[in-house]
Amino acid sequence: MSDYLYHDLTGAIIQAAYAVARTLRPAQHGHRETQLRAALALELTQRGYQVQQEVPLHRAYQGNPIGAARVDLVVEQCVAVELKRTRRLTEQDVAQLRGYLREGGWAVGLLLNFGVFPLATRRLYQAENDPTQAAH
Repeated sequence: MSDYLYHDLTGAIIQAAYAVARTLRPAQHGHRETQLRAALALELTQRGYQVQQEVPLHRAYQGNPIGAARVDLVVEQCVAVELKRTRRLTEQDVAQLRGYLREGGWAVGLLLNFGVFPLATRRLYQAENDPTQAAH
């Protein structure tokens, strides 16, 4: 389905994540999320993509700061990537990434779970942040 926003980029990110999972076998060898993030960032950079790690999000309530969060990776300034290493993804994991998309202004996010083999993936779309949609 090539009509998905950033289809080619998300496909390339998932391919890179599979390469990391095949090489490190984190489900069996216990690599930490920080190590997996660094490996995936390196893999993507070697493939020619611009990658930012631990991108800060400042959270506010009624215009007042209430804390911060960090997105694991942002690729090409348009796809937020959150890594997990767990037995299964939960609705809380999905909600976390949805919040990041909303707050960070990204339309597309990937949730990657390295805790199972093969890698589990989930793609999220935030329509109100889609730059291809005409503003009304």
